[in-house]
Amino acid sequence: MEKVAKIKPESRLKSLFESVIDIVIGFLFYLPVNFFVLPLFVDVIANQDFIGMLTISLIFTSIALVRKFTIRRWFENMKAQSRLS
Repeated sequence: MEKVAKIKPESRLKSLFESVIDIVIGFLFYLPVNFFVLPLFVDVIANQDFIGMLTISLIFTSIALVRKFTIRRWFENMKAQSRLS
């Protein structure tokens, strides 16, 4: 019979650490994004154009998805490396 390796769930402290890192990176990343992207949409924001607001939301959501995926993979790789050690 094959032995199945038990994978320990992440500790709350590690989850908190990942969340804090994600938020700090997001904050630092969005500062320049806000500086360069939002001025392109000044008229859209002033006129409250729905399609323009949707475009801004899609830009920010796309950036957030890439950021979150990258950070999640980074932490998974760190976890795998610590298991190998």
